[in-house]
Parts: sequence; C-alpha cells; structure tokens
Amino acid sequence: MRIQTGNPVRGKEFFNREKLIEQAWDLIEAGNHILLAAPRRVGKTSVMYYLMDNPKDGYTITYLITQSVNNENEFFRRIVNRVLKTDYVQKSQKVITFLEKHKPAISKVGLDGIEFGASEEGNYQEILIRILKSSHPESQKLIVMIDEFPETLENIIKDEGETAGKHFLQSNRELRQDSEISKNVQFIYTGSIGLENIVSKLNAVSTINDLSRLKIPPLKPDEAKQLVSLLLENVDFTLSDLLINFILKKIEWLIPFYIQLIIWELKNLHRDENPDKITEDIIERALTGILEQRNHFEHWHARLRTSIKGNEYNFVKELLNITSENETISSNEIHNLAVKYQLESSYKDLVGSLVYDGYINNHDDFKVYRYNSPILRMWWNKNVAN
Repeated sequence: MRIQTGNPVRGKEFFNREKLIEQAWDLIEAGNHILLAAPRRVGKTSVMYYLMDNPKDGYTITYLITQSVNNENEFFRRIVNRVLKTDYVQKSQKVITFLEKHKPAISKVGLDGIEFGASEEGNYQEILIRILKSSHPESQKLIVMIDEFPETLENIIKDEGETAGKHFLQSNRELRQDSEISKNVQFIYTGSIGLENIVSKLNAVSTINDLSRLKIPPLKPDEAKQLVSLLLENVDFTLSDLLINFILKKIEWLIPFYIQLIIWELKNLHRDENPDKITEDIIERALTGILEQRNHFEHWHARLRTSIKGNEYNFVKELLNITSENETISSNEIHNLAVKYQLESSYKDLVGSLVYDGYINNHDDFKVYRYNSPILRMWWNKNVAN
C-alpha cells in the first residue's frame, strides 16, 4: 500500500474496513437513504469510492461532488447529467423518448448512448423525477452518492437566504419520499461539515429525519496496526511492536490521515539520515516535522474563517486557542466565552459544529472538551493561537 496524505484513495490503496462496508451494504439493501457522518479526513470519500468501484450485483452506483453549487436548480441539473451517463438510464427507451421531447436538454441520442448537455433552462428537479420514473430496469437499483452536500446547502443559504435553503432540503426530501422512485433509487449524502448542525440552525430537522446515519469512526487499535504494517511494505525500515504502539499513542485519534502522515515523515527522515534503526527520538522529530507542513492543516483554520464570521468566529477561535494551550476546556469556560461574545442563545450549535467537524470532543467527560488530535492541538497552538 502506497503512502498517500492528500487525496481520497481507491483501489488497492484503500484500507478496507470490512465491518464498516458490511454495515453500509446492510443499510443499502434495506432500502435506506443514508447520511455518511464523520469529521474531515476520516475517509468518507474513500468509502464512497470503494462502494462505487465494488457494487454488488443488481446495483448501479454513481458519484458526484457538488461543493461549488450554489442554487437548487443547478444541483438537480448536475444530478441529471450524472444519472444520464449510467447504464441504469442509458438502456431505457422510455428515458430516451422523454428526453427527445425536451430539447435543448439533450444534445445527442445514438447507439453509443446519451450525450447530455443540459442548459440552464427548465426545472431540473422535475426532469430528474421524470427520468427516474421512466427508468425501471428489472432487478437493477440506482445509488446516487452526493459528496459535499452540506457545503452546497451552506452556499445556497449564503447566496439566496434561509428560505431557499429550507426549500432545497424539502425538495430533496420529496424526491427521496416519492414512492415510485424510492423503489429503485437511493441517495447517500456526505460532506466535510455537519449537515445536522446546519439543518438545526434552520429549524428544519424534519427535512432529514428520514436519513439513516452511518458513522465512520476512527480506526480501532488493531486496525491501525494493520494499516501501519501495510504502509511499511513500501519503505526501507521496520518498526517493532513497541514503536508502533508508541506512534499510535502519540497520534491518539487513529484516522488514516495521521497514520499516513507520520509514516511519510519517517520515510523522509530515514532517507535523509539513514539511521541504523528507527527510535522514539526519530519518531518525535517526525511529529515535529509534520507540524512544519502548513498545507496539511491550514484547511482546519481556513474552514472557520470562511464559514463563520464576526463574534461567532472570534468565539470559536478563542475556544480552540484556550484548548490548545491548556489541553482541555470546561463547559463553564465555554459558557463564559459565549457571554463574552453575546452568543448565549447560539453557542451550543457552534460547539456542536466543532465536535462534528473533528476539532474537539467530550468523550471522557461530557463537561470537558479536548482536541481529537494532539497533532492538531499542537499545530493550532503554534500557528494560530500564538
């Protein structure tokens, strides 16, 4: 397995978490629409790629990312374009007949299938509904996976207002709840930010309460050790069980991203210095080297700067600053910060966003928060707090 610290992985580079994949298929085969829930860098997109690349018999799976979309009609136009490229639709004469009547929606229909060049005209939610209702291949189901769905919702709220955001959520729910469509079509949503937190702020929880939540947890220690062993197959050094345990203790939050980072940095140190063996001191220096690479962590700060403004940004930044300095922050301290920034009525939603997005947790004591990752805590303290 190659070391990859940036883009989502697929194929033989994917670390197959068999129980998680089984759980996903259990939900799919039960006919559920799914919300894939996990903080950033845990591997949501890689899981979606794996499902798409390894479909079970009777399933067609397609994937699209909608991060740049900022209005409802464009969102559904993107889905129409993607769905029309699947075998699920390409083989349907009913769909072709329907599209031929809706120029300029279609640019070409031929032996090689449909070439679709959708314009900005038309109601693409209605077009999508007609297409999906016209496509009923025997013993075949369609799974539409949508990445960065919460970001799309945020874009719509920012550009068109909360009413448009609520309408967007309701339109998606109506599509999922259509009894004729839901027999053969299911949706999987995910994103780098918490959909539930955004929807809660809109007082629109009912628009997503039909989604089954599939959580992607960090790796278990045995899984993390297995991943380290696979990564070591492509480096020129070995690690004893004691050193692997030392690394995992240092990482603490066992997500593939951090494990890949430290093995990559150890590989660089070993190449440059050619030591007789890896030691705890070398591992400590590898951790220090990781912190020097701003590109691996800057998005954690950039996300807050772009999505939260004014007193809300000042509140979350100071909360994270204090936690990076003191290692923990209590609920009382957080409340006092909320009073300072006049956010008593909304600060709990902001804290919930920080928890979902992977910054902090209160697993050990519900009244005390700490960083998920000591590595992120150290980086924040060095590059943002000071």
